[in-house]
Amino acid sequence: FTGCTMEDVVVLPRQVYQQLRHEFRDAPQVEVLFLAKMQTRQVPVALSQKRCGELSWWMSTHKERIHRLLDIYRPLGYPAIQLLVRPGERDFVELADCLVGPNRGFMLSIDYGASFEALGHSLSVDPLSDGIFIPPVPQELLQDLPDCYSSWPVCAGRVDWTTFVDFTNVAAAGELLGWRTLMYGPQSALEHMSRRNVTVGDRSYSVPGYGVLSKTWASRHLQNWYGRETLASSSESAGWEQRWTSFKALLMEKPATPAQPKPSIIAAPSWHLDNLEADPCWKFDPTSLPLADWVARRQPGTDVREAMNQLTKEISDGLGRTYSDAYEEAQLAVRLVDWLVATEGCDNFRPAAASSLLNSEGLWLSLRRRVLKAWEGIWGAEPLERLLTALLRRFERLGEEGGRQATELAGVRSAKTASPAECLGQQAYVALCSTPGDSVRARAPLYPPE
Repeated sequence: FTGCTMEDVVVLPRQVYQQLRHEFRDAPQVEVLFLAKMQTRQVPVALSQKRCGELSWWMSTHKERIHRLLDIYRPLGYPAIQLLVRPGERDFVELADCLVGPNRGFMLSIDYGASFEALGHSLSVDPLSDGIFIPPVPQELLQDLPDCYSSWPVCAGRVDWTTFVDFTNVAAAGELLGWRTLMYGPQSALEHMSRRNVTVGDRSYSVPGYGVLSKTWASRHLQNWYGRETLASSSESAGWEQRWTSFKALLMEKPATPAQPKPSIIAAPSWHLDNLEADPCWKFDPTSLPLADWVARRQPGTDVREAMNQLTKEISDGLGRTYSDAYEEAQLAVRLVDWLVATEGCDNFRPAAASSLLNSEGLWLSLRRRVLKAWEGIWGAEPLERLLTALLRRFERLGEEGGRQATELAGVRSAKTASPAECLGQQAYVALCSTPGDSVRARAPLYPPE
């Protein structure tokens, strides 16, 4: 502890501290005084052999990802990288596995978080952060307490502690028990506006879709649900803020047999949990930290320090805005395609129809009017028009090959990279209208209530 002294200090063993805190439960005012007088410090210690054994699965599982982080930060002179291990994530998965038993089952996890590498970058570039923080607390609960936000251990027991979920780790813990990932992505991916015609056994079902959009007005809660971070918008803050830790959903399945085909439960395209699995269609990865992704995407073989030398002030100033906007629009594209299929049907966006929409002023203005009526209150006109045009151009290029709809392999045939929003929007259309292609128009209108 640089600049700290242990003189005139009584160090309380953990058991004694726990006993005191339990005694203070019936005397909250005394507890507040106790916390105000206490000095809580974080003491770095070496892992015991027992603890190392408990975490050996984590170290083995993420070995390659850790090495990729080291390959970036070691050449830049960083003395270490910082990672936060969350043992409770494996405990959670093991509990779910116990509840499901040997039978087939599903597990849906929803929380704020990101992938292993995104979280590793966020901690490593900020040596003052250990990844644990205190969520907003009502001011009346903080009365007479010390500054709880200065360090999370200061008000231990009186405030909540939280951290971002490492969804890569959750999925890895599931794989050890025979679970597999079906979908990972933003929470709004759980929404499916169009109807689905599905067959189970010998029976066919028409499953109605559901859209939060048509149930309520464009409040901040609705905007955040769809991925529009209003508090980080250019009109209400200093501009961009990185959104990569927003609420995500991870759907996992424990199949009856490992060879059983993956079911199509969520039509939205899945995001990657490992950087090496990122869609090659993406020009860049808005789910990662901007600078870390920018460096990683330099010419293969380029030294990290050389890549940093190419970082001009102009590039640096634009990275945050570019990545944060792309993160939002990646979510908008999927929701927009789902809404188009739900309101217009698949056939209205097949290659010939998409071409007509682009080349007919009347058809374009009519579609634009309907889209703005539904979504302008959440996203604004400019990103909607720009993204709608880009998606129609991609649909137009899908074409027919050999009598078989080329959309089945659209993602593979995309020779050129594009924005993540365009790639995800195209994949959403393929899932809804081609493979498995079980989506049809909704019966109810999908516009915000008047």
